[in-house]
Amino acid sequence: MAKDGTIKVTGLKELEKNLRALQKEYGGKAAPQAMRPAIKAAITPLKALVEDDTPVDGGWLLKSVKQTISKPTRAMKASNPNLYKDTTILAGRVGYFGKNVIRRAVFMEYGTRDIAANHTLERVFDREAKGMANRFKSALGPAIEKKAKALNKKRNKGG
Repeated sequence: MAKDGTIKVTGLKELEKNLRALQKEYGGKAAPQAMRPAIKAAITPLKALVEDDTPVDGGWLLKSVKQTISKPTRAMKASNPNLYKDTTILAGRVGYFGKNVIRRAVFMEYGTRDIAANHTLERVFDREAKGMANRFKSALGPAIEKKAKALNKKRNKGG
């Protein structure tokens, strides 16, 4: 990680190009299925860290901590156009999810006039950024190879 807190990630365009080629060649959900294990490996430890750092206020917010891996929705793309592009294959998220939880989560994260900001999500993600990138990188190659092997086996069986 750089001194200013940034991480330089290279090769994403090539990765996306190769995943799209995999998708085009094999069809179905080949690219998302190849990426899912790597995304899961990258974000799984974050759920426990967010739970540990969430202030207990009766447990309602704590119980809403979840992790999801899915294709970005239109709402996600609309609210974060710089983060979620039309080319984004899958998005892994960890945070507070549920009905009517967003207001409490925002107040806890950024504070209000009467409540001090806690920055739980920001702290966890900053602390784990390098680890997430390393876990993703370590898991992606084997996940793609495993998926390609399964697809080749399926292709050869049918031919």
